[in-house]
Amino acid sequence: MVQSAVVRVVDESIKPLGFQRRGHSWYRITSDLYSVINVQKSRWSESCSINIGFSPSGQVKNLWLPESRCQVRFRLDSLKCVTREGLLLLEGGTDQEVKLRASLVEKIGNPLAQFVVGVTNLDDLKGALNSDVTGNVFIHGEIRQLLASPD
Repeated sequence: MVQSAVVRVVDESIKPLGFQRRGHSWYRITSDLYSVINVQKSRWSESCSINIGFSPSGQVKNLWLPESRCQVRFRLDSLKCVTREGLLLLEGGTDQEVKLRASLVEKIGNPLAQFVVGVTNLDDLKGALNSDVTGNVFIHGEIRQLLASPD
């Protein structure tokens, strides 16, 4: 239930940016960068996480590469600001649900969209990784040199 609420918010926030949906994932390929966003349900609770991955577009076969196989990947930290109780209220049709959905879009959907819309090539990715996106970023050795090279 929580995952489906987050999926709906992510879907309406990033699909207009050219992302294609595949299950609980969305992907986009630009001239030199592949981007993927995945909503992952926790095995242990009702919570879920948003994972983001990037790889050079030349590594993508048949237009799809799961986030877990991307060369740069991290977890979006903003889900911590939304309570489980708040997400459960999204299943109703009350005024409170409408306000809560708007809050969820503001706390998760809009920041996610603002981040991914600005990352369309390796230089953009390099800039994003130098910003305060998240403290836990996995960067594969193959792409680390490309991202570390001066402009």
